[in-house]
Amino acid sequence: MSDIAVFGSGAWGSALASTWARNGRSVTLWAFPEDAGIELNNTRLHPRLPGAQLPESLRIVTEPNDAFGAELWVSALPTQVSPDVWERMLKTLPKRPNLLIHVSKGILQSTHGRLSAALEPIFGVPVGVLSGPTFADEVFRELPAAIVLAMPDAIPDDECLRLQTLLASPRLRVYLSRDVVGVELCGALKNILAIAAGLLEALNLGMNTRAAMLTRGLAEMSRLVDRLGGRPETVMGLAGMGDLLLTATGPQSRNRKFGELLGKGISPQSAAKSMGEQVVEGVYTARAAMELAMEVGVELPITQEVIRLLDGADPKTAVDNLMRRDLKTECAL
Repeated sequence: MSDIAVFGSGAWGSALASTWARNGRSVTLWAFPEDAGIELNNTRLHPRLPGAQLPESLRIVTEPNDAFGAELWVSALPTQVSPDVWERMLKTLPKRPNLLIHVSKGILQSTHGRLSAALEPIFGVPVGVLSGPTFADEVFRELPAAIVLAMPDAIPDDECLRLQTLLASPRLRVYLSRDVVGVELCGALKNILAIAAGLLEALNLGMNTRAAMLTRGLAEMSRLVDRLGGRPETVMGLAGMGDLLLTATGPQSRNRKFGELLGKGISPQSAAKSMGEQVVEGVYTARAAMELAMEVGVELPITQEVIRLLDGADPKTAVDNLMRRDLKTECAL
């Protein structure tokens, strides 16, 4: 029986699975679709981790039942399809896990809800989340990184500490949190703000503009997290400010790159097509986040302008709209 089963062989799921396997854990990686999984198993080379050879100790399977026996399940499926995929798979499942952790980022378009809240009734078990400022290729190459493991209150403290030890490695430092709400929302909202950061870069608006946008983006994040029961320290920690700084400035960021393309006058459709199979999660999250914010009475002006960009608005107009808003008092983060 494996210690850990990772469901989803994208760059992030494969990087985590490889990290844990190298650290002596028994890890099974479920790869889908089947032909891609067979090739991954044969070559041990991941197409989205250039030059990366998966460790031989990592067991790669194409049949999900082969991974169901693991002690800990980690869902690394794309956010928007996760509930449906799991619902279908669980119909043939001989058992349920005692605990599920997901590593996906975003807000569900269908319900405007968080992923853990959608998965918990499907599994009938508590769902935690692992999130933070981490690019998959750097984690795979074992460059030092830190991440947050947010666990629901239903999981005892001693079990949380055990899982922290299980998932940590000499190059991946894991911090514990009880703020599942805040960690999930920060991981979703930072992708939207990264699109805005890419736009500013393409328009050559300077460092002052970027600093202002990122700071006010943190304020947006803080308002929504607070209204939905999250904690302010989460916004100012790894899952919030840390992940935002990485995604809004890092060259590997898909969301920042997408925003750059919009700023250069490329249509949203063409920009998305140019990204190939890479998921630009901020595109899917923006409207869901805006509708969620409207439901609870929270203003997200930067998110609103990103949505207008996705609808084809002029990039320069988006910046002008933000600068011409009514003057306000700065609220504490």
